[in-house]
Amino acid sequence: MKKFWMVLLVLLVIGIGTAGAQVWTTDSPSFYSIKIAKNQWSPGNIAVVKGSWVFKGNRIKAGETYELEITFKSNREFKDLEIGIVDGSQTADPVWWMELAEFYLVEGTIPKDTEVTKKITFETTKGASAGSNDANSFYFATIGSPKDATVTLTFTKFTVTRVK
Repeated sequence: MKKFWMVLLVLLVIGIGTAGAQVWTTDSPSFYSIKIAKNQWSPGNIAVVKGSWVFKGNRIKAGETYELEITFKSNREFKDLEIGIVDGSQTADPVWWMELAEFYLVEGTIPKDTEVTKKITFETTKGASAGSNDANSFYFATIGSPKDATVTLTFTKFTVTRVK
């Protein structure tokens, strides 16, 4: 009987530890804004969201599942917003970045001053090269117009949840 309780206790501790280690949620600072600006490498505009609050200082691993819930407004109309999880550290790629999950494309026109809400699930295919903010970040790019004007997105919600 003693052995049964010890096994049960061990399983309970492992179960609680595993559940606690796998699932977490983070939120952005209030009314977080990014400027998606023109750059020399892309036909559109690009911004990277990084900070200790994004992935809570955790290092992304291959085979994880993340949900991104965002609500934002844009300062101008544009077409086709691409979002991805990337490793932008020099270790991963000295020129660009390493894609950690397949990019998600919000197709169509993103209107000016209109609230847009999206819930996106990412399945990571690669792990980050380090635990730094650069190595664990989100990429946002305008693929269509405007090609030369900076787009500012102001988020009222930017929630990242590691589900698995």
